[in-house]
Amino acid sequence: MKKKLIGFIIVVFSLATVSSANASGTELKLATFEPPKAFIASKILAAWAKKVNQCSAGELNVKMYAGGVLGSPPKQYDIVTSGVADISWTVLGYIGGQFPLSSVIELPFLTKTSKAGTTALNTLFNEGYLDKEMAGIKVIGLHSNPGYHVHMKDTKVVNPSDFKGKKMRVPSKIAGTILKTLGATGVKVPAPGTSEALNKGVVDGTPFPYTAIGSFRLFDVTKYHTELHVTNATFGLIMNENKYNGLPNKAKNCIDKYSGHAFGDWASNLIDNQNAKMKNEISKRDGHEIIIASDSVIAEYKKILAPIESDWLNEMKGKGLDGDAVLKRARQIITSIDR
Repeated sequence: MKKKLIGFIIVVFSLATVSSANASGTELKLATFEPPKAFIASKILAAWAKKVNQCSAGELNVKMYAGGVLGSPPKQYDIVTSGVADISWTVLGYIGGQFPLSSVIELPFLTKTSKAGTTALNTLFNEGYLDKEMAGIKVIGLHSNPGYHVHMKDTKVVNPSDFKGKKMRVPSKIAGTILKTLGATGVKVPAPGTSEALNKGVVDGTPFPYTAIGSFRLFDVTKYHTELHVTNATFGLIMNENKYNGLPNKAKNCIDKYSGHAFGDWASNLIDNQNAKMKNEISKRDGHEIIIASDSVIAEYKKILAPIESDWLNEMKGKGLDGDAVLKRARQIITSIDR
């Protein structure tokens, strides 16, 4: 009996020691505005945190705060730089003017897959093209969505003229310009509010990849899905630079191990697979129709929207930035992947 009691005490002490070690690890608050069960939050951010925590063997405890509890979608950059969150996943296009060159990925018809846009973004960053706009933060990884299609509540949009008079959710500055050029009225709605906005008639439709249909509960508020690859969105998993610099080397190494292309390649593969999965699910649902725009219709869109690229280049030039070099390098990378 005495031996059993001693053994029990040893086991309890061992568990307490492990628990104490885990509790003593540095907590890093990882913020996202996505709901906790949404695809990016659950399959990418939570999984990334788990990888880092396991690598650090108790030195780090990356803990996710989902659903915007630490800050609204446009505040995800500010909460990192101010230290409210240590890490956040943010839409770069939500932060007006902070990431001008990164917005190259949003130009009309430039990308189709997350892999292409993501590889381009992380390569541009690694090669120094984005140094100025990324200064002051630790960039863990960048990624893009697959190219955006158009999802409508009650009416189809196929030809460019079909957009006239429609109220459309605007996910970024460039997307807003695209929609305005096509004759639509842009309405700013954060991604998590899209379902409600469609349900209440605040908007008639939205540009989104198929992945968003599941993440933001759009199955019941959309019927028509027109494939265009008309724009894209860029995202960053970013960290407070001082917090990162203050970590022990082992902890830094674990974050670095799952940063850059290692993060981007892994995340974009998951995103592209989820995009295909959601498209397949939509195709099997009653009341939904997927429309694939013909080459001639796409050519019409490209002709109408062509000035947006030249305007972007002029805007970058006006800011003293080499947009020509960034676009050339991005296109070189993207076309080697999206053949």
